[in-house]
Amino acid sequence: MPNSLVRAGELRHGQGVTDTVPALFDRLADRYDQVVPFFAEFARLTLDLLDPPAGTRLLDVGTGRGAIASAAWARGCLVTAVDAAPRMVQLLEAEYPPIDARVMDVQRLDLPAHGYDLVTGGFVIHLVADRARALAELRRVLRPGGRLALTTPGPCADEGRWDAWHRLVGEFATRATRPLLGHDLDVASQLRAAGFAAVRSVPLEVHLPLATPEDCWDFHMSHGFAGVVEALDPPDAAEFRRRALAELNRMRETGGILLDRGAVLHLATAPVPAPAAAAPR
Repeated sequence: MPNSLVRAGELRHGQGVTDTVPALFDRLADRYDQVVPFFAEFARLTLDLLDPPAGTRLLDVGTGRGAIASAAWARGCLVTAVDAAPRMVQLLEAEYPPIDARVMDVQRLDLPAHGYDLVTGGFVIHLVADRARALAELRRVLRPGGRLALTTPGPCADEGRWDAWHRLVGEFATRATRPLLGHDLDVASQLRAAGFAAVRSVPLEVHLPLATPEDCWDFHMSHGFAGVVEALDPPDAAEFRRRALAELNRMRETGGILLDRGAVLHLATAPVPAPAAAAPR
């Protein structure tokens, strides 16, 4: 699970401590996307498809460590990047001073109307509590005819080797004292309901090698998956880690650990108002 801007939801740790989703990502920020360039690779695929010209005014929401924002800045875009986790923004500011990075909630953007040519969001919209409000905000800040590009988790053709892992995750997710917010992925319908035009979806995939089971575990614990583990009671969390490492070791011994993951890139356009009718003579 990637970065999230939802403030309303809570996660409950095994010992009964509640935590907002931005607080989870604030704690993960220093190691977020540092084990393998997972979000950075999806960002590259996204921008290759969008191909924004230099000078594009781009807003990246739920920016995290700036996977999309930094790649867009390298292409010459004028980038504003926002996230609800202050540590994410602090690290992005330190690494990329030219990017206008701000702590902000996507459901309440303190940004001018029609100020951007392109709005992006990597793996965030499916985690927002009030998605209708967030999409209304994204439409508001886009200029008429401006583009919107949002990624959510999606299928992967080669993911079958991960079936045992997914079954294990599903088993332990049922033991969570309080699971993460649901991942409603019907983004296309919600984009249309929000008034966006030219809505379409494009599948994306990455395949990233990992050297050891521990590296793969560290990758999973460097993003929102950590919230699932933290929602387990300590004995269950320890058992889950032990069995997860055993499964990852089996994968290493039968062909290697290759992180096969898919995403859906949801594309849409802000509507252009119809020209006013000429006054009768």
